[in-house]
Amino acid sequence: MACVASWLISLSASWQPLAIGSLALMGTLEVGCTSNTAGSTNLQPINLDGGRGVVDAAGGGVAEASVVHIDRSHLADAGTTGRLDYGDPALWVCRPGIDPNPCYGNMDATELLADGGRRVVVHQRDVNPRFDCFYVYPTVLLTSNANMTDFSDISLVLDPLLAQAGRFSEICEIYAPLYRQLSFTPGDAGAVTGDGGLASNPREALALQDVRDAFQYYLKNFNQGRKFVLMGHSQGSVMLTSMMQTDVDPLPIRSQMISALLLGGGETVAPGRTVGGTFQNITTCTVPGQTSCMIAYSSYDVKSPPPANALFGKSPNGEQVACTEPGALALETGPYQGTFFPVTINNPLLKPDMPPPQNVETPFVLYRGVFQGNCVMKNGFSYLEIALLEEPDDPRGVPPYKNSAAESLGFGTHIADYNFALGELIQAVAKQAGFSGQ
Repeated sequence: MACVASWLISLSASWQPLAIGSLALMGTLEVGCTSNTAGSTNLQPINLDGGRGVVDAAGGGVAEASVVHIDRSHLADAGTTGRLDYGDPALWVCRPGIDPNPCYGNMDATELLADGGRRVVVHQRDVNPRFDCFYVYPTVLLTSNANMTDFSDISLVLDPLLAQAGRFSEICEIYAPLYRQLSFTPGDAGAVTGDGGLASNPREALALQDVRDAFQYYLKNFNQGRKFVLMGHSQGSVMLTSMMQTDVDPLPIRSQMISALLLGGGETVAPGRTVGGTFQNITTCTVPGQTSCMIAYSSYDVKSPPPANALFGKSPNGEQVACTEPGALALETGPYQGTFFPVTINNPLLKPDMPPPQNVETPFVLYRGVFQGNCVMKNGFSYLEIALLEEPDDPRGVPPYKNSAAESLGFGTHIADYNFALGELIQAVAKQAGFSGQ
């Protein structure tokens, strides 16, 4: 069961932290249920997940009207022994009943129009969503050779959380746990090895155990039989994939899974099939509305196809890396209509070559009709091929999606995997969840 994560194996020592960091971020697009009226979001009062309640650190129920103020000072060193207690609300970046909850924050975007104009697109959060999204973020810490254990400052986690998962709050309740992920610095030869290898490396096993524990805590204390979506990117997809192989794929809980978004992780299928590689029962999603399946891909620019040192798109054991084109699952054809990029990035190693447009007062910028993606099989690589459709004189300028240093290391456009078609991804999930008019 080959899967994920040839992703660190051939990194050059001098650029390794950037490359690993590139596993981390960017992604944000938007869907049809977003309002296009100008103004700022008027969020509703916190709704404790439709009255399902929450659980405090001691394991007791919290009243529906209660909101726990989060102070993470006691998490400055979570250690590398023992298991984390996910009854502690501070170990969740997003979940009902905590304050602040970044997933309830401002996701408004400034749309850059083809005629040079601009307008504000207001994000509207669903205050009583019918299903949940369980999100595991990618690599964010690039200054250590050990597991990430300091959770007192989550600013680096917020980069991918808001850019990839946050916009899904318009259709689902987001649960995002902290976990003791692997971190990397220059010269670190460690790597997440993927299927079958996570349990054998203590650092990887620790990260995986946290993800498994957080998911089990979610199921026992929050889920209450609701449908859910699993979401990850890069290291997050690697951890989710390994967790799913034991805790979802072979078990009845699989029927509750609407879908799994496993971007930038390298999940595989048997050649020419939709299953039989990474998972034995979970297939790739092939038609709109299909459920209990996975949406998976890694992206490369059409002008910069996978080079000899490419880290994504080819399985070492002859299986085929999965690729699902999100526009088709959203019943959309043509260019992507919801490409979002964050205006501010906390991690300097993740910033693109092109800065975001100037004088933007919203947290995100939105482009419509400037990217097109297609799943291709070329030179033994299976990937989402991204084409930039803008003309040279387009007044919107080049979108901030390229990172030449990461690209030279074989990552392609990995940083922007979510960005290109997040709107279509949200629409696809909405259709899977049975929403009409999405």
